[in-house]
Amino acid sequence: MDVLPKLHPIHEHVDTNGVNMPDMLERLAKGGFTGYLHHTAPQFAAYCIFSLGKLICAISSEKSRERTGLEALTAIFEKLINSEGEISIYRMTPDLSMCAHALVQGTRLFDGDEVRQVDMKGVLARLKNQGLNGVVLFSAPERHAMIFYKSGQSIGFYHDGASALDASPEESRKVAALPRARLFVYSTKPIEDLMRHDLLQLVNLDKLWSAAKERSAARRMKATDTGSTNRDNIPLDAILTELAEDLQELAMAYLSKEGRAMVQQQLEIAGGCRILTDSKKAAELLVNIRQEAGRIDSHARIDEMVDLMKTEIAARLAV
Repeated sequence: MDVLPKLHPIHEHVDTNGVNMPDMLERLAKGGFTGYLHHTAPQFAAYCIFSLGKLICAISSEKSRERTGLEALTAIFEKLINSEGEISIYRMTPDLSMCAHALVQGTRLFDGDEVRQVDMKGVLARLKNQGLNGVVLFSAPERHAMIFYKSGQSIGFYHDGASALDASPEESRKVAALPRARLFVYSTKPIEDLMRHDLLQLVNLDKLWSAAKERSAARRMKATDTGSTNRDNIPLDAILTELAEDLQELAMAYLSKEGRAMVQQQLEIAGGCRILTDSKKAAELLVNIRQEAGRIDSHARIDEMVDLMKTEIAARLAV
C-alpha cells in the first residue's frame, strides 16, 4: 500500500503513543485539510484521504487483508490502542487527493501487464479519450513512477523518492523502460463526486474509539485471568441497551436512517436486547438483519456491516 506520493509533509513519523485519533481526524476536517494521513504499525498500514475537509477514503491493510470505510477506521483505532506505530501527514491539492483515492481504492484498468507487451501510445490515447481520472503507475523492481490524470489530461508526474511533482514525463519513461517494468492504471470518480461521500458524517468517531478501548481493556483483563472486570458493577441491561444503540449506529452508517430503524425493529421482533446474550438468537438476528439490509440497499457493503456487528456483540459480551 505504500505508493502514495510523499509531497508537502506536515508531520512525519510521529509516535502514535497517546494519539487521540478521533480528535486528530476532526481537527483535520475542521481545518479544511486536503491530503492524507498515513498510519503504520507492525504488519499494518492505513490511509485516511481528505479533500477540503471531507474524509473521502479510509483503507487499511493487515496480513494481505484490506478493509475500507468504517471497518478500516475500526482497524486503525484498534491498532493505535494496542500497538506501537507511526503517523505521517502529507498535504495535497484536491486533484491529487482524487488521484490518491484512485491508487488505494479505485478501479484497476490495467493490473500489472508487462510494459514491453503493451502499446503504450495506444493506451495513453485511449485514457485521454475516456477522460481518465486517476493514475498510470509504472512499477519495476525497486522503482516506480506515476502519471496523474484529471479528465483525460495529465496534471503531473512523480517518481519514487521525489519531494515534488515532476514537470516532465522523463523519469516515468525511464522507469517504464526498465526490465520487468509493469503497468497499472487506476481510475476513480471526479473529486466533486468523491466529496459527496464524507465518512466523518456517517460515523460517531468518539463511540468507535470508546468501543475499541473497551475491547482492548476486555482482552487485557481476560488475558490476565483476574476473574473480575470493570463491568462487575454495571447492570447487564445497561450494557445491552448500549450495545443495541451501537448496532443501530452501525446500520445507519451503511444504510442511513432506514438502517437504524430496521435494526431497532428486528430487535423488537426478536424479543428485545436480552436476546443478544443468547448466541443462537443473536446469530438469527444477524441473519434477519442481513436479509432486511439487502432489501434496503442491495449495493451496500452488507457483509462488512454484519461482520462488524458480530464483532461488536462478541466483544461487548465476552467478559
